[in-house]
Amino acid sequence: MSLSLVKAGVLAASMIAATATASSAATWGMIEQDSALRANHNNFSAIVNSVDEGDIVQIIGTWGQWYKVKVPGPDGWIRKYKVDTDYYDPPSSPGVQFCFTGPVGYFCANGPL
Repeated sequence: MSLSLVKAGVLAASMIAATATASSAATWGMIEQDSALRANHNNFSAIVNSVDEGDIVQIIGTWGQWYKVKVPGPDGWIRKYKVDTDYYDPPSSPGVQFCFTGPVGYFCANGPL
């Protein structure tokens, strides 16, 4: 029985390590056109918020051609082509943030230095 728990722990740690390299830090971007943010990553999902051209957003997840972005108010999903990630440097922060993106979702945490 305890061997099964050890195997499960090793498997979970391996999955976290494998997904951590893909997105070990928050990514930032600038919105290229006024857009609705959706509850899920599809065009038929409910609109939960909106962003304006020039807004700076934190990307906290990705799925296919969609980004999940953190904004004031409800977070939401936006098509990747509407976000410019090529030039933007993230704002300085007094804390540390890290995100793990895996095959079934994402996890983000932050805390003081």
